[in-house]
Amino acid sequence: MVKEKQIMGEIVSGRGEAKGFMEISWVREQCFEKAGFEPFSGTLNLKVSPEDFNFFRRISSSRGERLIPPPEEGDFCEARLLKVRANGVVSALLFPMVDNYYSDILEIVAPVGLKRHLRLSDNDQLQLSVILPQKMPAPEGIIFDLDGTLLNSIELYYSILSEGCQALGVAVPPREKVMDIMGRGIGFWDAWEELIMAMDPELEIGELRKKFIHILEDVWRSRYDQEVTFFPGVIQLLARLQESGMLMGVVTSSFYSKKMNIFRENNLEPGLLFRSVITRRDTTKSKPDPEPLLRCLELLNTSPQRSLCVGDSPCDITAGREAGMITVGVLTGTGTRQSLSKEGVDFILDNISELPEIFDLEGELF
Repeated sequence: MVKEKQIMGEIVSGRGEAKGFMEISWVREQCFEKAGFEPFSGTLNLKVSPEDFNFFRRISSSRGERLIPPPEEGDFCEARLLKVRANGVVSALLFPMVDNYYSDILEIVAPVGLKRHLRLSDNDQLQLSVILPQKMPAPEGIIFDLDGTLLNSIELYYSILSEGCQALGVAVPPREKVMDIMGRGIGFWDAWEELIMAMDPELEIGELRKKFIHILEDVWRSRYDQEVTFFPGVIQLLARLQESGMLMGVVTSSFYSKKMNIFRENNLEPGLLFRSVITRRDTTKSKPDPEPLLRCLELLNTSPQRSLCVGDSPCDITAGREAGMITVGVLTGTGTRQSLSKEGVDFILDNISELPEIFDLEGELF
């Protein structure tokens, strides 16, 4: 059954940035294919409440139709569409997958210039009927990343690295640089020269690196177990998935042996919850290579086409895509809406508790 949601907003003038985008040939072709019309060059802008805006952006990111740039147009971002009706005119909401976007303005694309066609002016009210896309069937299995996905630990990683640098007496690398390194699946030790030596090329590598590793391991042991937490809703979500009989696994690039203790401390036995846990030590290659995910899928005995790869980093999405899996990115770690969509992510969630937005737990498997 088709579900719709009504929304009322106020017409306002926009930035004029969408006009050029809507005139690009691949945008027009895909809009016709996925929304059913060739778009007018421009959008109608509707000011709504931040709550309504966030709801529709969330739905578009998790279930909207994708407008995907061809490989030769790599400088363009992906966009997502939600089908709507504006006073009977078949239209769509357009959401570019960028991070510096509106917070309360919906952009409406249509086969006609809506403002003139509906005889509207700025400050007029307009009601939209938004068609909510159906959820996908429940997958056979789900493979989760840990840090930044289930565990709220990414800022802790940076804090631990910063404390280690300060103890060693070297400059702390910029947060953006560290997030980029982690997002590519590169460990601190492997990125030593890129993170630390680039800050001061005069440093002596050998002994300094050994000392840094020792300091960082001491800081890690004293802080990680005490400070790491689950993201809100993780315990309830995992319990619900376990109750439904979902096959679940974990693939992490970490090799910290005590990382799974947090599950036991929250009355979740990882050996019962996850059929397979693959760490950095279990495969010859780590993400973004698909090897760890393929190994986990083998142990779960599920097919990649019917399984979800859920992670926060671009390297998670790359690995999942190359393994042939359905990919889900969460915006609680190193990845951004733009960086995850650049890797071809299928679904984007604000946080892991929104996973039921994608599929119906009570639905049948593929």
